[in-house]
Amino acid sequence: MKITKQFSLAYPRDAVWKAMGDVYQVAECLPGASIVEDLGDNRYKGKFSVKVGPMAAAFAGEVGIERKPEDWTAVVTGKGADARSGSRANGSMTYALTAREAAQTDVDVVCEINLAGALAQFGKGAVIQEIANRITAEFVRNFEAKVAASATRETPQLQIHRQENEVQPAPRAAESLDVGNLFWTMLKERIAAFFRRLSGN
Repeated sequence: MKITKQFSLAYPRDAVWKAMGDVYQVAECLPGASIVEDLGDNRYKGKFSVKVGPMAAAFAGEVGIERKPEDWTAVVTGKGADARSGSRANGSMTYALTAREAAQTDVDVVCEINLAGALAQFGKGAVIQEIANRITAEFVRNFEAKVAASATRETPQLQIHRQENEVQPAPRAAESLDVGNLFWTMLKERIAAFFRRLSGN
């Protein structure tokens, strides 16, 4: 499945690029996601938890990041599996930053997602697309708040000091992304549409 998204951030491109390079910060902005371990060479162990209707899945796997500063683009690849349900997922995400104004940056995202196992039944049509919409909206809200906090609290001297004496942050326990209400709402809509077709309305 291919998903494309675009959103704008009210910050200069270099500030957005720098913030996007902090994988721990980015993971904290994604509902259900967390970074567990730094494996080196821009590879990380991560987790992503989601609840869709009656089924909950906690994917554990590996994430790799390749950043291309000359093009303001990056490619994030990942794969993981949920031991309980047997569901598996792999895919890639490419994002590109475009400076529109002095203090505005457009972010274009293209995701390729492959699902297998029990969760794959939700990988067709509107459910996964709506989940992507919700994740994007939540990410933008959280990410803008972190960029704003960083811009107001940090001085250049503090930034240099942190880079020279960088301490890996403790892993954050991620809360599961719960889209149960979405699942039941869409199920009711599909049942209602089915009966409308039967009645010819």
